[in-house]
Amino acid sequence: MLAAWNSFVLTEHARRPVPGMSVLYERVLAQHPGAPTVYLSTGAWNVAPTLGRFLSRNMYPSGTLLLTDWGPTHDRFFRSGQQHKQDNLRRLARDFPDVQWLLVGDDGQHDEHLYGEFVREHPDNVAAVAIRQLSTSEAVLAGGRSRAQERTRDSTKPWVYAPDGAGLWTELGRVGIADVD
Repeated sequence: MLAAWNSFVLTEHARRPVPGMSVLYERVLAQHPGAPTVYLSTGAWNVAPTLGRFLSRNMYPSGTLLLTDWGPTHDRFFRSGQQHKQDNLRRLARDFPDVQWLLVGDDGQHDEHLYGEFVREHPDNVAAVAIRQLSTSEAVLAGGRSRAQERTRDSTKPWVYAPDGAGLWTELGRVGIADVD
């Protein structure tokens, strides 16, 4: 229901960018010229123009949108956002075998788990994982927080956590993924 509300009711001007995220992406891309930018989202394709305008207006780097289809499948009323992300992460690993991705998500319900699986299955395709910590109100709207942070300590790749882009940038520098000087 939240996805429907965000897709069909909430205007694009009511959406607020996460502080510092567009700067984080720009800094990462400045240190890795030519690296692809892919926005993998459980948002529906019919909101692509709205999402594109939001990204542009808030100075996010241009990139490919990997969105999902809207509507029922043969066995469900709504499509699985988790399955969409799993399938597309695997497709990126297959289609771009020499790319090491910086996976950026949040600690809402599923990104940590999905990224953890991807790191285990495709460690050569991951440079690091950056997880934005949701505010309390964002976590409520997302249906809660993941509890996967404790499991990331056993990962072969660095995981960083912060509430905004500036914090993630600092943490990426701390683990040697970004040159923050």
